[in-house]
Amino acid sequence: MNIAARPRPAGRIAPDGDGLTGLGAARIALFDDFAAAEPVWRRLEAMRPFASPYQRFEWVSHWFAHVGRAKGEAALLVAGLDGDGAPLFMLPFVSARSLGCHIVRFCGGAHSNLNLPIWRGGLPHVAGLLAEIAARRGVDLFALVGQPQCWLGVQNPFAVLPGQPSPDDVYTGSLDADRPQITPRLPSGMRQKERKLMRLDGFRYGMVETPAEVERILAEFRTQKAARFAKQGIRNIFAQPEIIAFIRAACLDGLAAGRPAIELHMLAGGGETLAIVGGASNPQRFSVMFNSITETHLARLSPGIILMSHIIAACARRGISSFDLGAGHAPYKSYFSSGSEQRFDCFVPFSARGRILAAAFRGTGALRHSLKTTQVLMDALQILRRWSNFGGAPNR
Repeated sequence: MNIAARPRPAGRIAPDGDGLTGLGAARIALFDDFAAAEPVWRRLEAMRPFASPYQRFEWVSHWFAHVGRAKGEAALLVAGLDGDGAPLFMLPFVSARSLGCHIVRFCGGAHSNLNLPIWRGGLPHVAGLLAEIAARRGVDLFALVGQPQCWLGVQNPFAVLPGQPSPDDVYTGSLDADRPQITPRLPSGMRQKERKLMRLDGFRYGMVETPAEVERILAEFRTQKAARFAKQGIRNIFAQPEIIAFIRAACLDGLAAGRPAIELHMLAGGGETLAIVGGASNPQRFSVMFNSITETHLARLSPGIILMSHIIAACARRGISSFDLGAGHAPYKSYFSSGSEQRFDCFVPFSARGRILAAAFRGTGALRHSLKTTQVLMDALQILRRWSNFGGAPNR
C-alpha cells in the first residue's frame, strides 16, 4: 500500500510522515471512508487481534452507512502500520461538529456495548497518538465512552487515559463447551414455565438462517417493541428507519455463510413468535444488542428468559467463551451473569472549547452514573420519563 504524502481527498489515505516520534508505530494512516480502509482492516482481522464483536468490519461499516452518516458524522479511521506496512492497530472513529466543537467518538454510538480499538501489538502512546490526530484534523475533543477496562485479560490501551466510570456496566458470564446447559441459578419455577411452553404447538428455538426469516422476525420485533415501549412510556428508538435499516443490513451480511454481523435468535410456539434476541458475536463473546417478547398472555411464562437460556447453551456448543447481556441493569440478568465488566469514559480535549465541553460531559456522565446506581433516583427518573413522554401525568 502506498502511503506517501499527498493532499487528502475524500476516501484516500491522509498525509503520513516517515514516523511518529515516541509513538512506537512507523506511521499512521487516516482514512475517510470504509472502502479505503477495508483492505487494512481485513488484513488486521486476519491476524486475530484484540477486538470485540462491535469492531467487526461488517458491523461497523453497516452502522456508519445507515446511522452514523444519517447523524451527519464522518468516518475517521486511523490505522497504525509497522515498518513493513503491516497493520498494528485500527481506531474505528467518527467525527462531527457539535456544540461548536469538532468531536471524535467511537463508531457504533449507543448500539455498541463494548467500544475498543482493534490492536495486535505496537499500539503507541495513546495520548501522543490522539494529539497527532487532533493536529491533523483540527479535533477539539475525543469523547471515548463505553470502554471495557480489559479485553481477554489484556488492558485496553486507552485505559491509561484519565477516565471515569460509565453510567452502566455490562453484565457477563463465562461459557464452558463441556457443560452447555442452562445455568443452575435459574429458579426452579422457570423450568416449569419452559415445560408449559414446550407443550405449545410448533415450539422451537432457532437462529434465523434465511433472508425471508430476517424480514419476518424483524417485523415482529418492531411490533413487539413498539407495544412494550408504549406501555412503559418510553420513546421507541426502533421506529427510526435508519436504525432498522442498519440492523437489517447487518443481519443479512454474512447470513448465507452462517456468520451474520448481527444474529437473530427466536423462540416460537402456539402460532406466534414468543421472544426475539439480536446480538453480535465473535469466538470470544456473544453480546446481546436488543430483545423483545410477546404481548400476549404467554408473556407470563417468561419466554425471554427461556430464549436466553437456549442462546447461552448454543453459544457454548459453538465454542464461544463468554457472553454479555448488554449494558444496564435488569432483573433477568442476574439469572445468567456471574459478574459485570466495568466500563469507563474518557474525554480528551485539545482546545479551550474542547476543555469546556469535556468538563460538561464529565459532569453529565457522573450524574448519570449516580442516578443509575441509586435506586430511589432511578425510580424518580422512570416517572419523569413517563411524564415527559405522555405530556401529562405519569402512566401507572
